[in-house]
Amino acid sequence: MRFLVEILLCLHLLALPVGAWAQAVVPKDPLSYPLRVYGFMLAVAILGGFVSWYAKVRRNEIPAGSVFHLIGEVTTSAFAGMLTFFACEYANLPQILTAALVGVSGHMGAKLISLAEEAAKRRFDQTSNSVGATK
Repeated sequence: MRFLVEILLCLHLLALPVGAWAQAVVPKDPLSYPLRVYGFMLAVAILGGFVSWYAKVRRNEIPAGSVFHLIGEVTTSAFAGMLTFFACEYANLPQILTAALVGVSGHMGAKLISLAEEAAKRRFDQTSNSVGATK
């Protein structure tokens, strides 16, 4: 009986990497994530945006009663946070690191979107220059 249990345990250990490989091969679908994951990541990004807004109020850059600045900061932070979440999921980063990066990107907000846009432009210019040089 002990021999049978040992064989089953060995087979289980062999089957575990196959299951992990199968999960890595299957493409991720944004609609397959649970709502609680989206809710948590969105809350972390919005909290980062709120902290950024509060820091601007404390530095007297914007008035404390400006609801439009608060709404703009929070929505931009939510967008930047969700972009970061999808990038982290694409890179298969651990969830705890993803949450930290989402919070930081939520705090950065529009600055992160500008940096990403500039990086994409540089990449596009490099690609178009290398294609033009090969012709």
